[in-house]
Amino acid sequence: MNESPKVYSIKELYPRLFHYVKPYWKAIILLLLALILTAAMEPLMPALLKPLIDDSMIKKDMDAIVMVPLLLALVFIGKGIGEYFSKVVGQWIAHKAILDIRYQMFKKLNALPLETFQRYSSGRLMSKLTYDVLQLGNTLSEAWIVVIRDSLIILGLLGFLLYTSWQLTLMILLIAPVVAWIIQWASKLMRNSSSDMQNSMGELTHSLEESISAHKDIKIYGAESYEENKHLNITENLRQHTMEVIKVSALNVPLVQVIAAVAMSSVIYAVSLMSAEDLFTPGELIAFIVAAAMIFEPIRRLTNINETIQKGMAAAESIFELLDQPEEQDAGKQSMNIASGGIVFDKVGFKYSSSEHNLLTDLSFNLNAGTTTALVGESGSGKTTIANLISRFYNIQSGSILLDGIDIKDIKLKDLREQIAFVSQDVVLFNDSIRANIAYGHNGFDEQAIIAAAKSAHAWEFIEKLPDGLDTQIGDNGSKLSGGQRQRIAIARAFLKNAPILILDEATSALDNQSEAQVQQALEELRKNRTVLIIAHRLSTVESADNIIVLDKGRLVEQGSHQQLMQLDNEYARLQKKGMLNA
Repeated sequence: MNESPKVYSIKELYPRLFHYVKPYWKAIILLLLALILTAAMEPLMPALLKPLIDDSMIKKDMDAIVMVPLLLALVFIGKGIGEYFSKVVGQWIAHKAILDIRYQMFKKLNALPLETFQRYSSGRLMSKLTYDVLQLGNTLSEAWIVVIRDSLIILGLLGFLLYTSWQLTLMILLIAPVVAWIIQWASKLMRNSSSDMQNSMGELTHSLEESISAHKDIKIYGAESYEENKHLNITENLRQHTMEVIKVSALNVPLVQVIAAVAMSSVIYAVSLMSAEDLFTPGELIAFIVAAAMIFEPIRRLTNINETIQKGMAAAESIFELLDQPEEQDAGKQSMNIASGGIVFDKVGFKYSSSEHNLLTDLSFNLNAGTTTALVGESGSGKTTIANLISRFYNIQSGSILLDGIDIKDIKLKDLREQIAFVSQDVVLFNDSIRANIAYGHNGFDEQAIIAAAKSAHAWEFIEKLPDGLDTQIGDNGSKLSGGQRQRIAIARAFLKNAPILILDEATSALDNQSEAQVQQALEELRKNRTVLIIAHRLSTVESADNIIVLDKGRLVEQGSHQQLMQLDNEYARLQKKGMLNA
């Protein structure tokens, strides 16, 4: 986005993440029990070393010889059971939460206003839904389990150490503030670098998407080297940010280990002196040293998992930034059934939020029900904006737009858009069957209705020749079809919707003559008994309109039929002479 993203504090992130796991509280209880079982087994292992050495090996006690190995076996069985359930249940909770987050993000995308999509690059949005969710998934599925389990293990081992010798345990605890400071320092650095990584990943995804969709243009203009260098620069930035995280993480763990080793060495020296003075039995000596050594492994894991946590927090920040975007506003309360389709623009003023100047100024005209109106004008005159305003993709700043006498801002968005069908030059088809593309958004149409729509759109003549007919898979955005076939599929979709208002946005401008003739036939059929708004540069399309509105810099400068405007010999005639309206 152009504007700076919101910065979230840890106090904001953790409660929001907890909101996604809270519904699975029963599984959380089972997970906590499994983690407690796993953690409880850790101090039991060094605790059993005392009777193993003192009773079994030194005193040769038969009861101890039998019971200690049995208890050790039970400890490892208990630990195995706890680890299994904590792994499986923890992963289940995490993936359920990620499923909810992904679904909420996708729902959010569908609820965002058009202006938000124009502020985001599509690559950044895709990166949020893929890479960022993956990073957060690692945190939810691994990090928090490690934190809880290893914190419990440390507490258990500390309890055993305090019970054995509180004086020596205090020596170990002296390193805690130093370790905490190192982790805090590393966390801040890694979170910042992780945010930079995610931004670079968004740029990379956007670059890849552009290169794949524009592969023909790249080849025809010989821009391979330019795109390769751009891609290399982006991936180099990503590599640098990744290395920053790796270097901090790599330094973080050895620092903690060195400090821990120094503390451990001091403890071993003190224990050895105490043992020499018979303050410790051999079993107690070994048990204390083993427990002290064991406590540093969960500390190491906690330090190591910090990288995953910080990546997850940076990802959560990116995800919540999307989820907190304002949704498309729908203040409309009025329902509307099939309208007759009359539209009135009454002194409409409009500007984009990023612009200081109005794109449309005091614009007034009528689209009479059942007639065809063409909008003409140079690029930037506001033609496509008018189509977007009718569909309420944007809200106007002044004036009003009426549909059958009702202000469209008072009509429920869903009801308003049910009255409108749209066919543009940039046809959007889905990687699915022809049947699914024609009936897109509808579940209630039978096959005969789909076939009838295809016939009306002059699409059935090529569909029935395909081996799989309506079930033919058409590829990414209809890549297996020609331009004319794709347009006719889009027109069939509009026929099936049977909306009273039809918007045609340069629907034939990119077609060859033969394809255009077929599509024009379909469009002529589609226009019957509908209120039609045409944005076109083809004279053959414009001159057949009942009314032509000529725009210049967001203002209406003249209107009338083709013959009337040619007789006026003004702006419309100038556009034709200038070549803005092609034959």
